[in-house]
Amino acid sequence: MPVNTDPHNEITFVIIGVIIVFLVLGGMLVYILLFYQKRKFQNMQRLTKMEKKFTETLLQTQLEIQEQTFQNISQEIHDNIGQTLSFIKLSINMIDIDKRETAGERLSESKTLLTKAIQDLRDLSKMLNTDFINDAGLVNAIDQQLGILKKTGLYTAILEVHGKKEKYQLQSELVVFRIVQELLNNIVKHSEADHINIVMDYRQDKLYITVSDNGKGFNVNNESDGIGFRNMHSRMALIHGGIELISAPGKGTTAIIELPRQKENGDGKT
Repeated sequence: MPVNTDPHNEITFVIIGVIIVFLVLGGMLVYILLFYQKRKFQNMQRLTKMEKKFTETLLQTQLEIQEQTFQNISQEIHDNIGQTLSFIKLSINMIDIDKRETAGERLSESKTLLTKAIQDLRDLSKMLNTDFINDAGLVNAIDQQLGILKKTGLYTAILEVHGKKEKYQLQSELVVFRIVQELLNNIVKHSEADHINIVMDYRQDKLYITVSDNGKGFNVNNESDGIGFRNMHSRMALIHGGIELISAPGKGTTAIIELPRQKENGDGKT
Protein backbone atom coordinates (compact mmCIF):
# COMPACT_ATOMS: atom_id res chain seq x y z
CA MET A 1 0.00 0.00 0.00
CA PRO A 2 1.70 3.30 -1.05
CA VAL A 3 2.78 5.68 1.69
CA ASN A 4 1.36 9.15 1.40
CA THR A 5 4.05 11.85 1.68
CA ASP A 6 3.16 15.37 2.47
CA PRO A 7 5.14 17.57 0.08
CA HIS A 8 4.94 20.42 2.61
CA ASN A 9 6.77 18.28 5.18
CA GLU A 10 9.48 17.40 2.66
CA ILE A 11 9.99 21.07 1.80
CA THR A 12 10.16 21.89 5.51
CA PHE A 13 12.78 19.20 6.09
CA VAL A 14 14.81 20.43 3.13
CA ILE A 15 14.64 24.01 4.34
CA ILE A 16 15.64 22.96 7.87
CA GLY A 17 18.50 20.88 6.43
CA VAL A 18 19.71 23.78 4.33
CA ILE A 19 19.51 26.13 7.34
CA ILE A 20 21.49 23.67 9.47
CA VAL A 21 24.13 23.32 6.77
CA PHE A 22 24.40 27.11 6.45
CA LEU A 23 24.62 27.48 10.23
CA VAL A 24 27.37 24.85 10.43
CA LEU A 25 29.26 26.42 7.53
CA GLY A 26 28.77 29.87 9.00
CA GLY A 27 29.98 28.66 12.38
CA MET A 28 33.04 27.05 10.78
CA LEU A 29 33.75 30.22 8.81
CA VAL A 30 33.47 32.36 11.96
CA TYR A 31 35.75 29.93 13.80
CA ILE A 32 38.31 30.01 10.98
CA LEU A 33 38.23 33.81 10.87
CA LEU A 34 38.62 34.08 14.65
CA PHE A 35 41.42 31.50 14.61
CA TYR A 36 43.15 33.37 11.77
CA GLN A 37 42.80 36.69 13.58
CA LYS A 38 44.18 35.14 16.76
CA ARG A 39 47.18 33.67 14.91
CA LYS A 40 47.72 36.95 13.11
CA PHE A 41 47.67 38.84 16.41
CA GLN A 42 50.09 36.32 17.96
CA ASN A 43 52.43 36.63 14.97
CA MET A 44 52.30 40.41 15.17
CA GLN A 45 53.13 40.25 18.88
CA ARG A 46 56.00 37.87 18.16
CA LEU A 47 57.33 40.09 15.37
CA THR A 48 57.03 43.15 17.61
CA LYS A 49 58.98 41.38 20.36
CA MET A 50 61.64 40.26 17.86
CA GLU A 51 61.91 43.77 16.44
CA LYS A 52 62.20 45.24 19.93
CA LYS A 53 64.85 42.68 20.88
CA PHE A 54 66.75 43.35 17.66
CA THR A 55 66.63 47.11 18.26
CA GLU A 56 67.84 46.67 21.85
CA THR A 57 70.61 44.33 20.72
CA LEU A 58 71.67 46.73 17.98
CA LEU A 59 71.79 49.63 20.44
CA GLN A 60 73.77 47.52 22.91
CA THR A 61 76.15 46.52 20.12
CA GLN A 62 76.69 50.14 19.11
CA LEU A 63 77.40 51.12 22.72
CA GLU A 64 79.83 48.23 23.14
CA ILE A 65 81.63 49.16 19.92
CA GLN A 66 81.95 52.75 21.13
CA GLU A 67 83.21 51.60 24.53
CA GLN A 68 85.76 49.26 22.95
CA THR A 69 86.79 51.99 20.50
CA PHE A 70 87.42 54.43 23.36
CA GLN A 71 89.50 51.78 25.15
CA ASN A 72 91.52 51.18 21.99
CA ILE A 73 92.04 54.91 21.51
CA SER A 74 93.13 55.36 25.12
CA GLN A 75 95.61 52.49 24.78
CA GLU A 76 96.83 53.77 21.40
CA ILE A 77 97.44 57.28 22.76
CA HIS A 78 99.26 55.91 25.79
CA ASP A 79 101.37 53.26 24.04
CA ASN A 80 102.09 54.77 20.64
CA ILE A 81 101.31 58.45 20.18
CA GLY A 82 102.43 59.37 23.70
CA GLN A 83 105.65 57.44 23.22
CA THR A 84 106.25 59.02 19.80
CA LEU A 85 105.76 62.52 21.20
CA SER A 86 108.15 61.69 24.05
CA PHE A 87 110.79 60.67 21.49
CA ILE A 88 110.22 63.93 19.59
CA LYS A 89 110.66 65.93 22.79
CA LEU A 90 113.82 64.00 23.66
CA SER A 91 115.21 64.47 20.14
CA ILE A 92 114.52 68.22 20.19
CA ASN A 93 116.12 68.60 23.64
CA MET A 94 119.28 66.94 22.33
CA ILE A 95 119.64 69.37 19.41
CA ASP A 96 122.81 71.41 19.62
CA ILE A 97 122.33 74.46 17.44
CA ASP A 98 126.10 74.95 17.26
CA LYS A 99 126.47 71.55 15.49
CA ARG A 100 124.53 71.95 12.30
CA GLU A 101 125.12 68.45 10.97
CA THR A 102 123.77 66.63 14.05
CA ALA A 103 121.07 69.27 14.50
CA GLY A 104 119.83 68.57 10.97
CA GLU A 105 119.70 64.81 11.68
CA ARG A 106 117.77 65.39 14.90
CA LEU A 107 115.30 67.68 13.16
CA SER A 108 114.82 65.12 10.36
CA GLU A 109 114.15 62.36 12.93
CA SER A 110 111.71 64.61 14.77
CA LYS A 111 109.92 65.44 11.51
CA THR A 112 109.54 61.73 10.69
CA LEU A 113 108.22 60.96 14.16
CA LEU A 114 105.85 63.92 14.03
CA THR A 115 104.48 62.73 10.67
CA LYS A 116 103.86 59.31 12.21
CA ALA A 117 102.06 60.87 15.21
CA ILE A 118 99.84 62.96 12.91
CA GLN A 119 98.92 59.88 10.85
CA ASP A 120 98.13 57.92 14.02
CA LEU A 121 95.90 60.75 15.21
CA ARG A 122 94.08 60.77 11.87
CA ASP A 123 93.47 57.03 12.16
CA LEU A 124 92.13 57.52 15.68
CA SER A 125 89.83 60.34 14.56
CA LYS A 126 88.31 57.98 11.99
CA MET A 127 87.61 55.46 14.74
CA LEU A 128 85.83 58.13 16.78
CA ASN A 129 83.31 58.55 13.98
CA THR A 130 80.28 56.42 14.88
CA ASP A 131 79.79 55.67 11.18
CA PHE A 132 83.35 54.43 10.67
CA ILE A 133 82.19 50.89 9.86
CA ASN A 134 79.78 52.19 7.26
CA ASP A 135 82.41 54.55 5.84
CA ALA A 136 85.45 52.26 5.99
CA GLY A 137 83.66 48.97 5.35
CA LEU A 138 83.69 45.79 7.39
CA VAL A 139 86.98 44.54 5.94
CA ASN A 140 88.87 47.76 6.73
CA ALA A 141 87.30 47.98 10.20
CA ILE A 142 88.47 44.46 11.05
CA ASP A 143 91.89 45.12 9.53
CA GLN A 144 92.16 48.22 11.73
CA GLN A 145 91.52 46.08 14.82
CA LEU A 146 94.30 43.69 13.79
CA GLY A 147 96.57 46.67 13.18
CA ILE A 148 96.10 47.79 16.78
CA LEU A 149 97.10 44.34 18.02
CA LYS A 150 100.14 44.16 15.73
CA LYS A 151 101.40 47.53 16.99
CA THR A 152 101.78 46.02 20.46
CA GLY A 153 104.51 43.74 19.12
CA LEU A 154 102.93 40.80 20.95
CA TYR A 155 101.06 39.34 17.99
CA THR A 156 101.48 38.51 14.37
CA ALA A 157 98.14 38.88 12.60
CA ILE A 158 96.98 38.15 9.07
CA LEU A 159 93.73 39.12 7.33
CA GLU A 160 92.81 37.20 4.18
CA VAL A 161 89.90 38.26 1.96
CA HIS A 162 88.53 35.84 -0.61
CA GLY A 163 85.87 36.55 -3.21
CA LYS A 164 84.30 39.84 -4.20
CA LYS A 165 83.64 42.17 -1.28
CA GLU A 166 79.94 42.94 -0.80
CA LYS A 167 78.23 45.65 1.24
CA TYR A 168 75.87 44.10 3.77
CA GLN A 169 73.11 45.70 5.81
CA LEU A 170 74.76 48.10 8.28
CA GLN A 171 72.99 46.56 11.28
CA SER A 172 74.33 43.14 10.32
CA GLU A 173 77.87 44.47 9.83
CA LEU A 174 77.72 46.17 13.25
CA VAL A 175 76.73 42.92 14.96
CA VAL A 176 79.40 40.92 13.10
CA PHE A 177 82.09 43.52 13.80
CA ARG A 178 81.27 43.54 17.51
CA ILE A 179 81.49 39.74 17.63
CA VAL A 180 84.89 39.82 15.89
CA GLN A 181 85.97 42.47 18.40
CA GLU A 182 84.80 40.24 21.23
CA LEU A 183 86.67 37.24 19.82
CA LEU A 184 89.86 39.29 19.55
CA ASN A 185 89.45 40.55 23.11
CA ASN A 186 89.04 36.95 24.32
CA ILE A 187 92.23 36.01 22.48
CA VAL A 188 94.13 38.85 24.16
CA LYS A 189 92.75 38.11 27.63
CA HIS A 190 92.67 34.32 27.75
CA SER A 191 94.35 32.50 24.86
CA GLU A 192 98.08 33.12 25.46
CA ALA A 193 98.38 33.16 21.66
CA ASP A 194 100.93 35.07 19.59
CA HIS A 195 99.38 34.58 16.15
CA ILE A 196 95.90 35.48 14.90
CA ASN A 197 94.46 34.68 11.50
CA ILE A 198 91.19 36.05 10.09
CA VAL A 199 89.75 34.84 6.80
CA MET A 200 86.79 36.65 5.20
CA ASP A 201 85.28 34.52 2.46
CA TYR A 202 82.65 36.29 0.35
CA ARG A 203 80.64 33.60 -1.42
CA GLN A 204 77.64 33.88 -3.70
CA ASP A 205 75.05 33.48 -0.95
CA LYS A 206 76.96 33.93 2.31
CA LEU A 207 79.86 35.60 4.05
CA TYR A 208 82.08 33.37 6.18
CA ILE A 209 84.50 34.89 8.68
CA THR A 210 86.97 32.56 10.38
CA VAL A 211 88.89 33.86 13.40
CA SER A 212 91.60 31.50 14.64
CA ASP A 213 94.53 31.65 17.05
CA ASN A 214 97.39 29.37 18.11
CA GLY A 215 96.65 29.73 21.83
CA LYS A 216 96.07 27.23 24.60
CA GLY A 217 92.44 26.53 23.64
CA PHE A 218 89.73 25.42 26.03
CA ASN A 219 86.85 23.01 26.51
CA VAL A 220 83.88 24.45 24.59
CA ASN A 221 81.48 22.36 26.69
CA ASN A 222 82.53 24.14 29.88
CA GLU A 223 79.51 26.04 31.24
CA SER A 224 81.43 29.16 32.28
CA ASP A 225 83.34 29.36 28.98
CA GLY A 226 80.12 28.94 26.99
CA ILE A 227 78.19 31.94 28.35
CA GLY A 228 79.87 34.49 26.08
CA PHE A 229 79.55 32.20 23.09
CA ARG A 230 75.81 31.71 23.66
CA ASN A 231 75.46 35.48 23.69
CA MET A 232 77.25 35.68 20.32
CA HIS A 233 75.04 32.91 18.97
CA SER A 234 71.88 34.78 20.02
CA ARG A 235 73.08 37.96 18.33
CA MET A 236 73.87 36.15 15.10
CA ALA A 237 70.45 34.49 15.17
CA LEU A 238 68.82 37.94 15.19
CA ILE A 239 70.45 38.73 11.83
CA HIS A 240 69.69 35.22 10.51
CA GLY A 241 73.31 34.15 10.80
CA GLY A 242 75.23 31.67 12.90
CA ILE A 243 78.52 31.07 14.68
CA GLU A 244 80.45 27.89 15.44
CA LEU A 245 83.26 27.58 17.97
CA ILE A 246 85.93 24.89 17.64
CA SER A 247 88.51 24.49 20.41
CA ALA A 248 90.20 22.01 22.68
CA PRO A 249 92.93 22.33 25.34
CA GLY A 250 96.28 22.83 23.61
CA LYS A 251 94.69 23.07 20.16
CA GLY A 252 93.98 26.79 19.79
CA THR A 253 90.56 28.22 19.00
CA THR A 254 88.65 28.77 15.77
CA ALA A 255 85.37 30.68 15.44
CA ILE A 256 83.40 30.49 12.19
CA ILE A 257 80.83 33.24 11.60
CA GLU A 258 78.21 32.69 8.90
CA LEU A 259 76.11 35.56 7.54
CA PRO A 260 73.55 35.09 4.72
CA ARG A 261 73.87 37.53 1.87
CA GLN A 262 71.87 40.70 2.45
CA LYS A 263 73.05 43.08 -0.21
CA GLU A 264 72.56 46.70 0.82
CA ASN A 265 70.79 49.36 -1.20
CA GLY A 266 71.97 52.93 -1.45
CA ASP A 267 69.78 54.00 1.45
CA GLY A 268 71.40 51.49 3.80
CA LYS A 269 68.45 49.12 3.84
CA THR A 270 67.94 45.70 2.37
